[in-house]
Formats: sequence, C-alpha cells, structure tokens
Amino acid sequence: MDTRPLMKLNSHVQRIAHCGLHVDLVKTSQGWVRLGSMPDIAKMMSFHGFREEIVIVPPWEGSMAGDNYTGEEFVLWQAQVKGSIKRLYAGTPEDLHLLYRNLDETFSFFFDRDRIGIVKKRWLKQWFEKSPASPVYEKNSLKILIENRNIILTDQGRILYNRKKIKASHDPDTLVEEALGKAPRDSSPRPSLEITAIGTGNGFVGTTASCIVRFAKEVVWIDPCGYPAHTLARRRVHWDDITHILITHNHEDHVQGFSACLKRAEKTGRPINLITAPSIHEVLKKQFTPLCPDFARLTKLIPLFPGKKLGLDSMKVECRWNHHFLPYGTLGLKFTAGGKCFGFSGDTKFNDHINSIVAREELLPQWFADCDLLFHEVDFDNPDGVHTHWKALEELARSIPGQVLGYHTPYLANAPLPLVEQGKTYCL
Repeated sequence: MDTRPLMKLNSHVQRIAHCGLHVDLVKTSQGWVRLGSMPDIAKMMSFHGFREEIVIVPPWEGSMAGDNYTGEEFVLWQAQVKGSIKRLYAGTPEDLHLLYRNLDETFSFFFDRDRIGIVKKRWLKQWFEKSPASPVYEKNSLKILIENRNIILTDQGRILYNRKKIKASHDPDTLVEEALGKAPRDSSPRPSLEITAIGTGNGFVGTTASCIVRFAKEVVWIDPCGYPAHTLARRRVHWDDITHILITHNHEDHVQGFSACLKRAEKTGRPINLITAPSIHEVLKKQFTPLCPDFARLTKLIPLFPGKKLGLDSMKVECRWNHHFLPYGTLGLKFTAGGKCFGFSGDTKFNDHINSIVAREELLPQWFADCDLLFHEVDFDNPDGVHTHWKALEELARSIPGQVLGYHTPYLANAPLPLVEQGKTYCL
C-alpha cells in the first residue's frame, strides 16, 4: 500500500488522500473527527498516528478508485485485536443503518473457542455506537449537521468544517484514466499458466493478498485489492485486460477493489464476469447494490460449486469450502491448464488437530497434491490464531510434491519458509 503524506487544509482540518479518494480529519474539543472512509483507511490512520473519537458516515459515494464506506471493517478489527476506544458513528439514520448492516454481515462472525464452529459475536455493538444526526448530532459543544449531502461541524459556536466550502481532491476517475494510460495493454494468449502476485499482505499491513491467473486468453483476478487501476499499473497490468474476477469470500480485505470494478463496468458498459459461490454472491449483492443499483446488470455470475470443475475455455477451476469464519463460506482454489496446476488456499485454518475433528478430506494437504505451485496463507506469530501457522504450513509443504509459498502476511526478509514475492510473475 502506498501511503500519501498528510495535506493540511487549515488550522483545524487535515486530509489523507490517495488516488483521488480522501478522508478529512477535523481537530475538535471532543478529539479528532474523521469524515468518511476509503480502502485501507485503518492502515493510513495508523501510519499517520491518528486515533479518531468520532466517525461521520456520509451518503455513499463511489468512483473507479473506490468508495467512502469500504475500509471500516478493519478499523473495527484493529480495535478488536489491538484494543481501542469505542467510536461514535454519526450520520443520518439511513446511512448509519447501511454501514452497520454491511459490517454485521462480516465483522460479527468468528470462530468459537475451539476454532471449530462459527459463532456470531457482539463485537459490533462493542465498538460501533450509532449516533444519529437527524439532521444534527450534538456532543457537548460539538454539533454535526448533515443535510442535503452537506456536512457542517461547529465547535464552541465556531464553524470548523463545511464540506461544500472545502476544496475537493483530484477527480478520482480522471486519475484512473491517467493510470490506465501508463499501463501497457497485453492481450497475448498465454501458452502456459502464469500467476502474477499483485499483493501479498492483509487487512493490517501491505497490499492485500491478490493475484492474477492467466492462460490462453483468460485473465482471472482473484480478490481485487484497493485502487485497481493504480495497483495493477504498478505491476504493469492494464485493468481492462482482466477477463474475470474471482471472489474467495466477503471479508473486506478480499473485496476492497470490488466497488471500483463495478464503477468501471458502469463506465465501460462491459459487465464483470464474476466467479464465486452463489452464497458469497448473495452477500456481495446486498453489500454493493446501494452503491450500484444496477448490480445485477453490471455482473454476470459464473457460479463455483465445490466438487465440480468449472471450464473457462481450456482452463479448469476447482474449489473447496475452507475452514474459516464466515457462514456464507470461503473458497480454496485450483487452476489447471497446459498440464500444470496452480493452487490458492484462500483464508483457511490448516491444523491437524482441527482437521481430525471436522473430518473433511478436502481440508487435508492431499487436496493440493496435484499443484505444481501453491500460494498458501500463513501466520508467523500466533499458532492459536485464525489463520494457518507457519509450523502447520511447513508440515503441509512436506506432504505434497509441489512448491509451496506463503502469503497473506507481512514480508519477512528471513522468513522460516519461502514467501510469494509481490509483483513477481510465476510461469508454470
């Protein structure tokens, strides 16, 4: 993730801007107030040393760079994992309900104590306090007026922020077109499987885990990360060369770039060929239809079913249900073409003890035995966490003949096992 410097707009207002999206931060007597969100905002706030007391939830706005809602899930994950204050979320009742509902679809679910079953937690109420502005929210001397898509902050009788009078950042769609103009077009058919690592990080650090699989004329982008035009261009990939998008699950760090992809489809008139499980698709539709009412027209679902191969021209895609903590399911993947096979674990807790209890054959290492290359998530810190600990991955790697590389982790120069190299293209 490329983190931009702060912009000081006046004595009370600072701005974090990236690829045409921005959030404004207002210093008030009640602490910092953040207006809106953007992909990776939790990382950006941490980088710049902010801890906001109040978040203003604006009307939903989207562009080909992203939207002003995505980003909030990992603000809450940081609060849950690292500890934090309970934030006040101020907005119209309708906008508060929309954000709260979307977060409740993902953030509220977790493993049970034994990491076996999925339970719904009360964490959202613990970290998210609804503070309706109808049209005014007041806290001591602070007043927040939200009316006619404008936002005005008054503190101790003084106007500190008036959205309509604050200069906007660069137009995000213009910046997207500039980024696309710098990216090379490449529609050459691939005679062998090619895998380009777009991101290898997670919701807490780095560019979120994401890769592109190419064979023949098919270009499949798995879990589009934030700011698609700019992020892909840095890897010398043109956004419009993508033929399919595949979503493994609905956690925010795996759908960061999806709203931007919808807006690109809206602009070009070319619907997204969306590969995912029907249950995951239903949640995506619920999450993003408020931003894109034409969601059904902008997406063409190509359903994935565990145990059933999907044919994409001469490339075959297989999937399994992973052991992860969303009730709609999360997918592990295998791509076969040209006599070679690539595996992508998706988020999963691989653990011998857990596998012995759940007794699902597809969770055993042998599911990936035919893979020449496997990207597998890894956690170097916590063997009791919700992701695959490196010791368990080491055992898995010894059990199958293909090359196993870890991803979904901070980069470690001296990692105890080999990692996916961000930006590298692997040819099988």
